[in-house]
Amino acid sequence: MSAALPARASALRARLSRLHEMSSNVAEAADLEGLRVQLARHVERLSAPAEKRRLLTKAGITIVEPASNAKVRKKATTVVERFAEAPKSETLKKGQLWSTMLEEMDSAARDLQTAVNVAWKGQWTSLFSGETPAAVESKLAKTKANQEALRVYRGLYSQFRALFDTLPHDQGTIDRARMLGNQLELAAKAFDFQVSPDVKAFLEAVQSVRGAPINLLTDEVLNWLRENESLEAYRVKSSDRP
Repeated sequence: MSAALPARASALRARLSRLHEMSSNVAEAADLEGLRVQLARHVERLSAPAEKRRLLTKAGITIVEPASNAKVRKKATTVVERFAEAPKSETLKKGQLWSTMLEEMDSAARDLQTAVNVAWKGQWTSLFSGETPAAVESKLAKTKANQEALRVYRGLYSQFRALFDTLPHDQGTIDRARMLGNQLELAAKAFDFQVSPDVKAFLEAVQSVRGAPINLLTDEVLNWLRENESLEAYRVKSSDRP
């Protein structure tokens, strides 16, 4: 029996070593899972505006990428490279690299959300730059035809405006905004302002996406705008600006 004792002791030591290793692996797995869950929360915050960016970009809408996005990509690349060299939770938790990356991800998410919002709001004037129904009504003669045209215009305008209260859900929403913009331009042509040809040409032009070229701003138009206290309602903008 005495001869078997060292062997038994050796076997017990080996078993204890294996149990210790298993315990360490369990702790390591738990640490990595905690980091994974933590990262997932921050990724989710960034994913929402990133998905909207993909949607708008696919639809041909330009979005200015925030500098913070490139910054966090660089930081994430560094984290991945270090973890590849030493795939342990200790690698990720060492120093401030991990926590800094998470903070920068949140900052990038906020900046991207702002950029996406600005890009979508900018589509309003790209698709339709006409006046509000109230502004149009103040210039219209109260004829039956004008009242009907205004009713149609007001309905289309309300639908168009509502699409810009939130970001588009899908390509269908973007297509609908474009369709409504075209319909509004057509609806605006039905208004009879009962004015001279020059003033009529100017008022129709300002309702379009292209706007009114400056040569339409004749003395007669300026006098009409001044008489109707409408000079402050219009702004001159270079055609090469968005």
